[in-house]
Amino acid sequence: MGKLMARGFLGLCGVMALGLFSLVWFDLPRFGAVLGPVAPSPLAAATLRADAGGFFATWAVGALFAAVQDDRRIALLPMLLLGFAFAGRFYTYLITGDPAIVQPMTVEAVLCGLIGIARLQLGARS
Repeated sequence: MGKLMARGFLGLCGVMALGLFSLVWFDLPRFGAVLGPVAPSPLAAATLRADAGGFFATWAVGALFAAVQDDRRIALLPMLLLGFAFAGRFYTYLITGDPAIVQPMTVEAVLCGLIGIARLQLGARS
């Protein structure tokens, strides 16, 4: 039962990340309105789609592959991405002290922790 729930949770995380990827790629103004980054030029739009879209797509692939393959090693990929995102936000928080940064940091920390717990239920491929 625990393995099934872990795999389901990772699959849900993957689908959620695919949704965010789609938002970045196909509705960039809405992404900017929700999370802040705006693209005042085509180069800026391309950079956001490449960097933010790449982040969410890689997170999705890692979570979905970990769920489908039942492999705890693959689950490290979304955890690593969320850890780097958290570190970047924490650094920005230290510099600016802006309390708006705390909410996404909390989401990233909780997701990373939950993926870590789910990871314990997965198998290890050799």
